[in-house]
Amino acid sequence: MRARSWLFICGILLALACGQARADACSVAQTNIVFPSVSSITTSDAYVNANFKVTCTWTSVLAGLLFPNATVCLYLGGGSGNSNANVTIPRQMANGSKRINYNLYTDTSYSAAKVWGGWAGTDTSANVISFTLTKSDNVIGSLSQNVNLYGKLNADANLSAMDVGPDNLNFSSSFGGGNVLMRYMFFLTGTGNCLLGTSIAMPFEVSASLINDCTINIGNLAFPNSSLLSGAVRTTTSLSTRCSLNTAYKITFSAGSTPGNSMAARRMTGGPTNELVAYRISNSLDGASLGDGSGGTVFMGGTGTGATQNQTVFGLVPSQTTPSPGDYKDTVVATVWF
Repeated sequence: MRARSWLFICGILLALACGQARADACSVAQTNIVFPSVSSITTSDAYVNANFKVTCTWTSVLAGLLFPNATVCLYLGGGSGNSNANVTIPRQMANGSKRINYNLYTDTSYSAAKVWGGWAGTDTSANVISFTLTKSDNVIGSLSQNVNLYGKLNADANLSAMDVGPDNLNFSSSFGGGNVLMRYMFFLTGTGNCLLGTSIAMPFEVSASLINDCTINIGNLAFPNSSLLSGAVRTTTSLSTRCSLNTAYKITFSAGSTPGNSMAARRMTGGPTNELVAYRISNSLDGASLGDGSGGTVFMGGTGTGATQNQTVFGLVPSQTTPSPGDYKDTVVATVWF
């Protein structure tokens, strides 16, 4: 009689427990992941952080007592931008047939072992995000865990070879039912098996704006020391530009900082009484003055390849009256337009 009573009581408890377990649930609050605008010619990887919040709720004291643990697993596949869905190192965002490489990581080591994955058949199938929340007080309520994610967009040859065109290009990768999933399972002891648990959809999108860009770098024109200016004094420096593929650009030069200068007639100032030394800069030996194309001046230009392009700037101090000894300087600003 005692044995039958015990089994009857256990049966009631298990029935109640199973009913409450079905009422308990986990949810996830995910967000889209948006990289900052990225230059197609950058030499630095672009980064973004994101946070997905997982919350598991126990709806009764009995559920917390019999099923105090909730194991959660987050799975991620290739995304819609991948040229090959099974290749997840790297993942890719797409704009039509154009693609850029990126990935999502679980820490800031940005190593292949920390790429978020877990999707069967991909090359990151072992990298599922999993954790267990334990309700230790056996009362009704919820526990939450923040899942921190770290995105890196690769500044690689694929990026620098991108033909952005005159406008920005928007790239994206969507993760839906066939690419992202959360599973959870409530249980008593040990570790729950997510494959036996409940599935929750958690769609989100990764995106980035790729911008058309140019950079410029030019060295100083340093003329050699001269005691007399009875003959021409020459020097050169290197000017480098890096512009997005197929981007037409031009480089203009200001008149300089010395008062009264023009692009066709520049002067350095110095010496003990701010005397003047005339000089000229050009893109060929003793050529026309570099300026903005007005007043007989010329400008430099070209079309971007995504790689660095080098050009030479020539400096000339023509024969003139020799001023007092001293250092003579002027500041000219070179600007790239695209």
